[in-house]
Amino acid sequence: MKITPLTLTLLSPLFNYARITNSGCITSDFIGDIALTYALNRVLKLEPFYDTYKWQPEYEELSRLPFAFTIGKPLSFRWTRIYIRNTLFNVDGGTYLDAIENSGRKLFKNFFKVQGIQPEGRFSTYLLSRDNFKLDFPITLRLGTGRECLALLSRDEIGSENEEIWLNMYALKHIYNNDRRALEVLRGNYQFVFKLHHYILVQNVGLTEVQKIFEGVFP
Repeated sequence: MKITPLTLTLLSPLFNYARITNSGCITSDFIGDIALTYALNRVLKLEPFYDTYKWQPEYEELSRLPFAFTIGKPLSFRWTRIYIRNTLFNVDGGTYLDAIENSGRKLFKNFFKVQGIQPEGRFSTYLLSRDNFKLDFPITLRLGTGRECLALLSRDEIGSENEEIWLNMYALKHIYNNDRRALEVLRGNYQFVFKLHHYILVQNVGLTEVQKIFEGVFP
């Protein structure tokens, strides 16, 4: 198994609407491992996950890929100002009357506030892969709601072996089926932080522990 330290730099604003408030949506303060894995696969086109229509994601399919990511841990970033997003039902000067009438019957309207992360935000992540998996860096990915954020993924030449790494317990359990292995390796020396339904962060993890946890996934 290969472990490659990487730095993710945002080249444009990131909006992913991870946290809902009473007046809008706020972007998460980390970059999800699941999001990174889907984004890199879309660039490399190893698996046609995006060709099949689904009512909801089937995250288990990511186990077919020869690589995975750790959580993108924030290094430095700043929030954007709060914007008002207004999605209109107009195109080429015309109006979709049916869409407007249907929107009036919905709980959520097409007018809300959003806040994201400014360009130049930097995050630390690790690429876990099979020995025969090769990737040339730097490489750009599309992230966020609508994949409108362009991000640069580059090798971190200064990566420290003592750096704290964040894992995702949801991915360990439902994608890679090594959650029990992780708990055995960590021996209680970790911290859980619940962020979203599919992002339960495991903090205070070391590089050696990550290697032991994933050695059965990427032999």
